[in-house]
Amino acid sequence: MATKEKWRTRAARLREEARETGRVVLRAPALVRAAECVIRFLLGALLAGAEIFGGYAPFGLGLVGASGSGLDGFCALLGACFGYLTMQGLPEGLRYTAACILTFSVAFAFFDVGAYRKAWFMPLAAAAMDGITGFVYLSDQGWTASSLIYFGTELLLCGASAYFYRIAFTPWTEKREEEGLTSRQTVSLLILAGTLLLTLSSLMLPGELSAGRLAGALAVMVTASRGGIGVGATVGVAVGLGMDLAAGGMPFYAMAYALSGVMAGAFHRQGRLASAVAYVLSNALAVLWSWGDGLHIALLYEVFAASILFLLLPQRVLRQVEALVTAQPRQDTRERARAYVRLRLEETAAAFKGLYESMRLTLRAAPPNDGDAAVVFDRAADKVCKHCSLQSACWQRDYVSTFNALNDALPAILDRGRGEGGDFPAYFSNRCVKFSEFLAAANQEVAALLCRRQYQSRMRENRAAVCRQYGELAQVLGTAAAELGAELIPDPVREKRLRQYLTAQGVECELAAYYDEAGHLRLELEGAGLAPLRQEQSVEKLSRLVNFPLRVVEGDRRDRLVLVQSEPLMAVAGAASRKKDGQMVSGDTGAWFKHDDGALYVLLCDGMGSGRLAQRESTLAVRLLEQFLRAGVRPENALRTVSAALALRGEEEIGFTTVDLLRVDLFTGEAAVYKYGAAPTYVKKGGGVSRMTGAALPAGLAGGEGGLPDVIQLRLEAGDCVALITDGIIAGGADQWLRDRLTAFDGSSPKELAQALLEESLAQGGTEDDRTVLVIKIVRR
Repeated sequence: MATKEKWRTRAARLREEARETGRVVLRAPALVRAAECVIRFLLGALLAGAEIFGGYAPFGLGLVGASGSGLDGFCALLGACFGYLTMQGLPEGLRYTAACILTFSVAFAFFDVGAYRKAWFMPLAAAAMDGITGFVYLSDQGWTASSLIYFGTELLLCGASAYFYRIAFTPWTEKREEEGLTSRQTVSLLILAGTLLLTLSSLMLPGELSAGRLAGALAVMVTASRGGIGVGATVGVAVGLGMDLAAGGMPFYAMAYALSGVMAGAFHRQGRLASAVAYVLSNALAVLWSWGDGLHIALLYEVFAASILFLLLPQRVLRQVEALVTAQPRQDTRERARAYVRLRLEETAAAFKGLYESMRLTLRAAPPNDGDAAVVFDRAADKVCKHCSLQSACWQRDYVSTFNALNDALPAILDRGRGEGGDFPAYFSNRCVKFSEFLAAANQEVAALLCRRQYQSRMRENRAAVCRQYGELAQVLGTAAAELGAELIPDPVREKRLRQYLTAQGVECELAAYYDEAGHLRLELEGAGLAPLRQEQSVEKLSRLVNFPLRVVEGDRRDRLVLVQSEPLMAVAGAASRKKDGQMVSGDTGAWFKHDDGALYVLLCDGMGSGRLAQRESTLAVRLLEQFLRAGVRPENALRTVSAALALRGEEEIGFTTVDLLRVDLFTGEAAVYKYGAAPTYVKKGGGVSRMTGAALPAGLAGGEGGLPDVIQLRLEAGDCVALITDGIIAGGADQWLRDRLTAFDGSSPKELAQALLEESLAQGGTEDDRTVLVIKIVRR
C-alpha cells in the first residue's frame, strides 16, 4: 500500500538521522502534523458522545469516514473507539466501534482504487458499515416504525457528516493558500461545530446547567448581534434543532433560540447591551409559553450566563465573527469597468481641452478672398483707368486689342511675381497715358494674388492637419471603447478575504478586486477611515493577504484608495542640465513618471534655438505629451497628435522641438524608444553599449502623413542602463568618449553618471547649446 510505504520511508529516515546524529529532530511540518493527529483524536472522542433520539451516535463514525486511511484516519479511529467505549457503554459502544473499524478497513483497502477519490465513496462506505452493524444489533430488539425512522435518519446523518467533515478539513489536506475558506468549507465547519455542541449538551455544570446549551446560546447571541436578523434566525434554528435532537423531545429549543436570534438581530445596531437584553427577554418569553409542558428554568440561567460572557468578549473577537457572518454584497464588475474607463475618457478629454486652449489664440478666421488671375488687371483698371480720358477708347472701341495685350503679358508677370514694361506690347504701352501708374497697380494686385494663393494653400494644409487630428482622436476614443468592452476578470476569493480582514479591523468601505486588461491585480476601496491603510505597514499586510506585492496609486480623494500590483522592476533616474552661456533659462525640458498600469515614461524635449522661446516650445510639448500618456493614450497616437498641434501653432510663430520618449513596462521589461529629430540614445546591456538614432524630423516640422516618429523596440533587464541626451552633448557626432563612460559605469549612481557626462561634454568642446542628460537604470525591486 502507498500509505504503508510512506510510513516506512519516514521511519527509515528517522532511524538514519538518529544513527548519524544521535538524536531525532522534529521539524516544523512534523510538529504541525502531530497537532493535526491530536485534534482528530480529540474530535473523534468528542463526536462519539454526540447522541440524538436518545441513543443514536453516528457522528464519531462520520469523522472516521471523513478521515479516510493513513495516519489521520488511524488517529480518528482511536479517538472514536475511545469515545464510544467510554461514553456509550459497552453494548452500544462495541457496535459503533465495530463500524468504525470496518470503515477504516474499507478506506485502507481501497486507498489505491480510483473510486476512493470520489466525494461520495467514504460517506457511502461509512453509512453502509453503520447499517450493517446496526441491523445486526437492532434486530434482536425488534423493529418498530419509530426505530426504523430513527435508524434511517442515523444512516443519513452518518453519510452526511462524513461528507461535510471531509470538506471542513480541506484547508488542511489540500494546502491551497490562495483560495481561503469557501462557502462550502465555512458551512462544513459550522456543521462540525454544531455536532460538537451535541456532545457538550450532555456535559452538565453546577446548577443543572448544560455546557452545550450555554455555548449554543452564546453562539446565537454573538452571531445575531453582528449579522442581524437573518443570521440570528438561521443560527438559532440550527443550534436549537441540535439541542432538541440531543434531548429527544419536542422542538422547544429551536423555537426559543430562533426567536431570541431574531430579537437580538433586530437590535444589533443599537449596541451589544441592547442585543443581550433583547435575547434574554425573548428567551424568558419562550419559557413562559412552554408553561404547560413544564418550565425550562435551566434555560434562563444558561442564557443569563451566556449574556454575561457575551458582554465580556473583547471587541476584536466580535469583529472576527462579523467578518465571517456579514453578508458579502455582490459587486458589479461591469460597473467598475465602466467607471474605470470613464475616468480614462475624462482624462483624455481634459488633454484635448488643454490642446484646444493652447491653439485657440493661434487659429483665426481668414477674410474671404479669391485666387482668379483674371481679376488682376480688372482691379488695376478700376484704380487707374476709371478717370482716364482714353477709357472709352481702350476699354470699349479697342477692347479686343487691350484684352489681348493684357492676356499676353499675364504669364510672364505671374512667373516673375511682378510686371515690367517689356511684358506688354508696344502698341499698348505707347498708347496708355498712365502706363507707369497702371503697371504699379497691376504689381500690387499680383502680389495680393500670390499672397492669397499662398494663404489658400496653407489653409488646405491646415484643414488636412485638423482632419488628421480628428483621425488621431478617433483612434484614441476607439482604444478607450475597446477597453470599455474588455472584460475585467474579478477575483471574488481575494475580495472576500480582504472584506473579512477589513471588517475585522473596523473599516467599512466598498471593495472591488479584479484584474485589468494586462492581467494585473487592482483593488479599489471607497469609504471613510481609509487613511491608516495608506501607511507602509498596512500596505505590506494587505500584500501578504492577497499574496501579491501592492503599491498605492496616489489620488486627490481621501475617501478612495486604489492599490495596484507592484512591478518586479523599478527605475533609478539621474539628471544633469546646463543652459547655454548668456541665456537665463534652458530650452531643454525633461520629465519622467509612472503610469498606474506599470509603465515608466521618460521624456526629453529640446526646443528650437535657446532661451525662453525654446523653453516655451519644449515645455508645451512635454506638458501635452504627459497629459496624453497619463490618460492612457498610446505613445504613437500621442506623439503624432502633439506634432500636428505644434505644426498648427507654427502658423504665426515658427517653432519646433525634438522629442525623445522612452517607455518601459516594469512588469516584463519590454521597452521602446520614440524619436522626433532627437539626439542618439545610448543603451548599456551587460558590457556593451548600443546607439539608437532616427531619421524623423522634429515635432512641428513634420505634420503631414510622413510625420511618423522613429520607433526602436528593445527589452531591458535588471542592471541595464539608458542615457537620453540633447544635441548639445555631442560635438560633431564624436561619441566614443560617451560610450566609454557608459561601459565603465558600475551602476552605483545614475545621478553621478549624468553629471559626469555633462562635464565631459564641456571638456570635449560640445556645441554651443543647452545640454541635458537623463540616465535611467533598471533594477529589481
